[in-house]
Amino acid sequence: MANDGERGGGPRAPIARILGKAATGTINLAIAGGAAVGAAALHSWPVLALGGVAYAALVAWDMASPRFWKQALAAPPTELPDPDRLLDQSTRDAVRAILSARKELAAVLEETSDEVKGHLGMTLSSITELEQRSARLISRAEELARYLAKVSAEPVRQEIARLDEKARAARDPSARREYESARKAREEQLKALDDIAGARERVVANLSRIVATLDGLPAKIVRMRALDAQAMDQLSGSMHDELEHMNGELKAFEETLTTLGEMASA
Repeated sequence: MANDGERGGGPRAPIARILGKAATGTINLAIAGGAAVGAAALHSWPVLALGGVAYAALVAWDMASPRFWKQALAAPPTELPDPDRLLDQSTRDAVRAILSARKELAAVLEETSDEVKGHLGMTLSSITELEQRSARLISRAEELARYLAKVSAEPVRQEIARLDEKARAARDPSARREYESARKAREEQLKALDDIAGARERVVANLSRIVATLDGLPAKIVRMRALDAQAMDQLSGSMHDELEHMNGELKAFEETLTTLGEMASA
C-alpha cells in the first residue's frame, strides 16, 4: 500500500500547497519587497521589521480565508477524451458519466457557502486526484480495447488443439518435442491474451467505482450544509479518508497495468 507521501494526499499536501500560494501571492510579495527596498533606502531595520510583520499577517489572513483555500486548491478540470471518439462502449459510457457527475458537483459547489467549502479543502484536492486517475484509466481501457479488437483468442485455441494432436501422433521423439514446444508457446500467448482481457474488465470495473463515488459526492456536500462546524469536519474528514483510500488502491492498480499496457502497445 502506498503511503500518504507517495500518494500526495495526506493533510500536509494541501496545506503546503495553500501556504506556498499564500507566501508567493502578488500582493504579499509586493508588501515584503516594498519593505525591503524602503529599509535599504532608509537604512532602517524597523521599516524592514514592520514590512515583515505585514507580510506575515497577510499570509496568515490568506491561510484563514475559506475563499482563498477554494481558489488555491482549484485546479484546471482534468481533460477527458471525447466519448464519441472512443472505440469501447463501456469506456464511452464511463466518460459520459464522469462528465455528468463533474457537472452536478460543480453546480452543488456553486450553491454551497464559503464556510462549508472551507471544510472541503482536502476533499476537493482528493477529488482532483481521483479525476486524474480516471483519465489515465480511460486511456488504458481504450488502449487495451483497441488491441483486443485486433486479435482473437479462438484461432490460438484451435492451434493449441492442433499441435497437441500432432504431438500425440508423432512417432519421432524429436518431432514430438518440437510440437510440444510450439504448443507451450501458444499456451503462453493465450494466457497473455486472457490476462489483457481480464485487465480491461478490471479497468472498466474501477471506472464504474469512480463514477459511483463521484455521483455520491453532491448529496454528501448538500448534507454538510445542515451540520454544525464539528460535524462538518467529521464528515469532510470521512469523505477525504475514503477518497484517499480509493486513490491509493487505484495507484497500486495502475502500477500492475504497466506491463500489460506495454504488451498491448507492442
